Amino acid sequence: MSIYANAFETERLAGIDDGLYSLSPVALGRDKERRRQWFGIAAASGAALVALIIGIAALGIAASADKVATSASSASSKQPQFVPMRRIAFGSCTAYDMRPQTVWAEGVIPSQPDAWIWLGDMAYLDTSPVSCTSAATAGLSYCNCSNAGWYAYRGQCMAGNVDAARARWEHAVHNAEYRAFLDFMCPPGGSSGGGSGSGGGSSSGHTGYGAEPGRFPPAGTDPAVCPRPIFGVYDDHDWGWNNGNRRLPGKATYKRMFLDAVGEAQASSRRGDDSGIQGAYTLNGGGPGRDIDLVLLDERWYRDPLPCSVRRAWCEGVLAQPDHNALGWCRDFLLDDGATGRGSCCTKDDDLAAWCGLPSSRSSPLWAAACDPTSSAWASEPLVLGPDNATLLAVDPGLYDSALRELWPRLLQAETSPVCEMLGSAQRQWLSRRLAASTAALTLVASGSVMLGSVGYNDPVLGYCSGDDWNCYQPAQLNLLHTLANTSRGCVVVLTGDFHYGDIKVVAPGQGTGYADRLQTGKIKKHIYQLMSSGMSSSTAVHDGAPCTGSYREDTVGLRPLGKCSYMQQPNFGMVEVDWDKQVVHLTVRAASGGGIATGSDGKPQHLAFSLQTCAPLPA
Repeated sequence: MSIYANAFETERLAGIDDGLYSLSPVALGRDKERRRQWFGIAAASGAALVALIIGIAALGIAASADKVATSASSASSKQPQFVPMRRIAFGSCTAYDMRPQTVWAEGVIPSQPDAWIWLGDMAYLDTSPVSCTSAATAGLSYCNCSNAGWYAYRGQCMAGNVDAARARWEHAVHNAEYRAFLDFMCPPGGSSGGGSGSGGGSSSGHTGYGAEPGRFPPAGTDPAVCPRPIFGVYDDHDWGWNNGNRRLPGKATYKRMFLDAVGEAQASSRRGDDSGIQGAYTLNGGGPGRDIDLVLLDERWYRDPLPCSVRRAWCEGVLAQPDHNALGWCRDFLLDDGATGRGSCCTKDDDLAAWCGLPSSRSSPLWAAACDPTSSAWASEPLVLGPDNATLLAVDPGLYDSALRELWPRLLQAETSPVCEMLGSAQRQWLSRRLAASTAALTLVASGSVMLGSVGYNDPVLGYCSGDDWNCYQPAQLNLLHTLANTSRGCVVVLTGDFHYGDIKVVAPGQGTGYADRLQTGKIKKHIYQLMSSGMSSSTAVHDGAPCTGSYREDTVGLRPLGKCSYMQQPNFGMVEVDWDKQVVHLTVRAASGGGIATGSDGKPQHLAFSLQTCAPLPA
């Protein structure tokens, strides 16, 4: 057994303050053998399963989905029903360490959600469980990872270590407070149709950890097990690599571990070996016209490395510092180990920008596909910049046959898409089809990566790209925003996390805002909302004491309707509450202590309401 399998529970070193560990005393399970086997235990699904079944298209992306909740008109049928959807809670970023998570008992459960959505960083698989800033820990394998590979660095030494990840998942799922939350959502013993209570499995055929009905992992989208469903998408830390992308070694294993931990049914097509975890569910609010579509995005499986231009200058400086933590990463990014042999960074956006900047390009029939992310034609054709840096070529078999040597690196990068991707070409197409086919009054888009992060902010060292959010892939960011606004029929709220604070942002159609030119909002048809909740514990919702003004937290372009520095920096979770009778949606950031509406750093309640009829904000 790897030393990582029990190090979290047993390792104590002389002279190291226990405060560096902050490990939970809760036992992982009933015995060591079950701890090793936990991730091999499958949640079987029977005839009562009402889960997402996605038809696999030729490109390996879901093209359609069954409803996971039926309407009130069929309530008399024998099919099990979810609770009618009115209050949907979500959160991200539990804790770097293993300390107790009071948010569940003190905040989430008292708020009585009808469903829960994980928005990533459910567990920090790559992060050391001890502080790596102390001399006492410098020699630990957690903190000294000089030989761990280009994707690991101090404090993130466990990146790519599957044994460490599996042990960390066990701690996350068996956290005592989280187990109490699971009992609330998925009552054990069959009290809500979850099983016979005999300990041998539920009426749906579910057999979880220890064969306890509705437990560990509960089949979160099976109403026979969880009448209050649980959904989820991963982000970088439960992907196993901070700011990670599609190049993660062993990514299929990390994907399976996440789906096991979140309770995805074994039969779900989200478990396909050659695709990500994207999916779509339709939840019913208790009657006709009360559908809520939930779209779960995968922003890791297909994600390209960062565009070359966003880190080139910084990495050139790093390469001159042989002791820099990011030396291995920057060597890979600029020089070697990439698929092209010239570095792993994505060249495609920079190549297209060079062509789009030519005066002659405006009249080309390829202009929309190459240069206009607001167009539905964008990135719809396989294109590559020619070796003369002035000609755009269609990628076809003949081009491969005749390709000049200097064109090969570009062809290799453009093999699946002409642009630097967050979602991937096939997932983008699936998303457009799914939105166009929806008749739901409200669509919730679960995005582990922040769509509208520090828009308009430029860090003095790193520039406009934080290293991980959609702002680093600006053409793709623009395309996602316009797809959500112009393809969907109902109102759209993007749910996200990651930034370790909570806030509310709104993109309004038309001109006259500080972001209109940057986001080209003259072309969008309706308001789009982003509700962010991040930092569910005192270890992740930590304000560094720096002022908001002049930092990445400040909104300088007017996306925050509550104020440029109105955000929640204490432990929090998010809530979408629908008043179906009044046709109003309430977006709130909730305090982890008490579950009430949180007060922002500027003293304002973190609450915004909008009309389901117009999708426009309502007066406070």
